[in-house]
Amino acid sequence: MSDEVRCVVDAHAGIGESPAWDEHHHLLYWVDIPAKALHRFDPHTGNDAVWELPSEPGAVALRAAGGVALAMRDGFYGFDFMNPVPHLLAKLEGEPSTNRLNDGRADVAGRFWSGTVNEAAREPTGALYCLGTDRKISKKIAGIAVSNSLCWSPDAKTMYHADSFTWKIQAWDFDAATGEIANPRVFVEIPRDRGFSDGATIDAEGCLWAAHWGQGEVKRYDPTGALMRIVQLPVTNLTCPCFGGPDLTTLYVTSATFRLTDAQRAEQPQAGGLFAIETEVKGLPENRFRG
Repeated sequence: MSDEVRCVVDAHAGIGESPAWDEHHHLLYWVDIPAKALHRFDPHTGNDAVWELPSEPGAVALRAAGGVALAMRDGFYGFDFMNPVPHLLAKLEGEPSTNRLNDGRADVAGRFWSGTVNEAAREPTGALYCLGTDRKISKKIAGIAVSNSLCWSPDAKTMYHADSFTWKIQAWDFDAATGEIANPRVFVEIPRDRGFSDGATIDAEGCLWAAHWGQGEVKRYDPTGALMRIVQLPVTNLTCPCFGGPDLTTLYVTSATFRLTDAQRAEQPQAGGLFAIETEVKGLPENRFRG
């Protein structure tokens, strides 16, 4: 792997999140949560187009019907670039007003998963939700403070997920046909002085790449949870990685300026940027929401 880390969009995002590579059009979608913005980066031209949204987007997923799907503060929305106004797919019910949808992605069967975060405190008032292709929402895990690190193994038999403030990434048995999960166990336990796991992605070899908020590190773990590699970036608050590029060997990583002091921002002027790292391994194509 090359150690070269490039800032490809110097966006100064409050919380950049949820990069998703469209292998058909060779474009990267990502969001800036507090800015209420959807981004579309074209690595061929270097252009990063931005659309303003009415509320905070926690995650973006490609959509089989065209456009993208968004997990926003209060529910799941479709977004058509020909008529760029989010339209409601399913409303989230029963969540406290302090909660919003956060990290998420589509599974191999075309469902869109996203969990909530409690913005007011580290209280476990959130949950992990699944939006089915029938546009019905089901609750999968309760008692979460910050839902993150959602991804699946290449054979779709294992789902990975983290409640970031537990400093653990968990693995679950996953039934792709039904969307049911079972048998949670600790996949990785993170030392508390090494930041916590934010977003994550899986490569074609079944290894998990986790962005560690607070340490500026992306870590690659093998399927047993053993640490294989650490990639250091020039900013501390990393949020989520994904694979992209023509051959899916470019690792894109979003980052945040959120909660950085003025002194920290001066020390890391590219904080909030979108970064690219060339790797020697391939990623997996993003699944598309089919609802």
